[in-house]
Amino acid sequence: MRAVFIERHGGNEVLRVGELPRPSPGRGEVLVRVRAAAINPRDWMVRSGSYPFRFTLPRFPIILGGDFAGEVAALGSGASGFEPGERVYGMQRAFGGFGAFAQYVVARADILARTPESLDDVRAAAVPLAALTAWQGLHADARLRPGQAVVVNGAAGGVGSFAVQLAAVAGATVTGVCSTGNADFVLGLGATDVIDYGSADFLDVGRRWDVVFDAIGKASFAAARPAIRAGGWYLTTVPKGPDVLADVIGRATGVLPIRGPRCRLILARSSSRRLEAISGLIADSRLTVPVERVFALEDVGEALARSRTFHTRGKLVLRVPQEDSRAIF
Repeated sequence: MRAVFIERHGGNEVLRVGELPRPSPGRGEVLVRVRAAAINPRDWMVRSGSYPFRFTLPRFPIILGGDFAGEVAALGSGASGFEPGERVYGMQRAFGGFGAFAQYVVARADILARTPESLDDVRAAAVPLAALTAWQGLHADARLRPGQAVVVNGAAGGVGSFAVQLAAVAGATVTGVCSTGNADFVLGLGATDVIDYGSADFLDVGRRWDVVFDAIGKASFAAARPAIRAGGWYLTTVPKGPDVLADVIGRATGVLPIRGPRCRLILARSSSRRLEAISGLIADSRLTVPVERVFALEDVGEALARSRTFHTRGKLVLRVPQEDSRAIF
């Protein structure tokens, strides 16, 4: 099969687009014929060797990519709930799960969901990690309630655009932090107002929120604390060292009544159940899936470079070319 892989860490020069053996599904696994795969910061971190959890990486060659959409090609022993030919999408597990930048990927059945009929494969691939990360932070960690105030830093990006929408759907008042050029886009996602980061630091405008959702890691828990209401949360996808310590301490003392702000590093969990809930919101037109650009598989280097700017509007997606009609096995 054709795949994007690396045999060592480095810049775009280490990227290879070539042939590798097609994987076979094991027990409880599904072989998915990939039609599209999303770009995420984890991909260029793995390529460069800067991935903070690199001890979880498989051996080289490593096929990049964690988000994918396509259809079921085959089932491993004990795998159930899906039939060959069904359209599915999903996100590989957070630690060590890769392989989506390829014509075929093997995934556990319990991380897959049926693709909403309203989504083509490109937009479906853009959903899992970004939407599940936003869901984890707002619903599982912060347990957002109607009427609370949320600010999303990086509101126009992949995770941020879903965080704005999910917070608005939950009945929160949402402020988006973005550039002037993305203001209308973020307001269209459901934000009540926006703060232009080029004109003001959102932490210095004299406002307080129940949840500060930092989707680009430009702030810190220490800097955000004065802007968080009692019992509120600082959620980050890109933590600094002190943020990780604050998260660990917060989890260790979570059984105690805490009135001060709390910090949480968001680690999205691969989950069919949560992805199905997100699918329901998409089917009901309560969530949209913004995609900035679609790249050919051979242009993966350009896509990773664009992701690294942290200035995307929505998601970046690779379209995966298909092989001929030869039998799968």
